Amino acid sequence: MPTYDLNTAPLRELNRTLHALRPDTNETQWIVRCPEGRHAIAAGLDAPVSVEIEGNVGYYCAGMNKLATVLVNGNAGVGVAENMISGLVHVR
Repeated sequence: MPTYDLNTAPLRELNRTLHALRPDTNETQWIVRCPEGRHAIAAGLDAPVSVEIEGNVGYYCAGMNKLATVLVNGNAGVGVAENMISGLVHVR
């Protein structure tokens, strides 16, 4: 299960990696740590993956998604799941 700590890896790297996933990927469970209110985390995904974010996210988290499930264990800013085509978003 891939894990990204956004205190040590840039957000752009995380999103670039998630965008590059193919629909038949074996890496279907992702964990994101230390989001600290960053914007556009897990936006624009186009693969049937699950991304669990451990903490608060900023604007547009999980926006423009297709097929992905995003779980936010924290608060979410405005625009969460905006323009989402399909998939699922939970904010706890």
